Amino acid sequence: MSDTSYIGRADLPPGLRNNNPGNIRPSAGITWQGSTGTANNFVVFQSVYWGLRALARDISTKIGRGLNTIRLIISEYAPPSENDTASYIAAVSRDTGLTPDEPVNVQDNLHDLMSAIINHELGAGYAGYISDTDIDAGIGMAGGQSAGEESNDPGVSDSGSSGPGTGTLLGLAGAAVLLWLIFRE
Repeated sequence: MSDTSYIGRADLPPGLRNNNPGNIRPSAGITWQGSTGTANNFVVFQSVYWGLRALARDISTKIGRGLNTIRLIISEYAPPSENDTASYIAAVSRDTGLTPDEPVNVQDNLHDLMSAIINHELGAGYAGYISDTDIDAGIGMAGGQSAGEESNDPGVSDSGSSGPGTGTLLGLAGAAVLLWLIFRE
């Protein structure tokens, strides 16, 4: 896997220039792995893969907290005080093929939710900079942990128990994707 970075590319929107395709804002108590600071109140990441990892963890955390529909996720992710939340919800619903109030889960919907959010945040003209393989690599890097956990213990699963849980399996899948990306050429 190359360490794709768009830092310094003035021709690209902030989400790409910051290696933060989800346009994640800094939050109290969370220091994202791979972050290098902020720019215009958005987190800046070392590479786009760290930004995708953060997006995967942010959405997974929201779902884990019971925000398990597009309407609930996007209402918190892009609040009406800063966004046209209704249009955002409609766009994510259209892109995922899910209704706004249909229950979602990490295993079945995370990739599609991330893709739809990236498409909305970057705009259709720039979303192509982030491939499905990139999104899968970010999900793999997330390893099933929630935002704020930032544990490097491979025995920590997303269910909170020790041993090989979903988090460990996602981490192993992510490692396999990363190895494939490195050695595919």
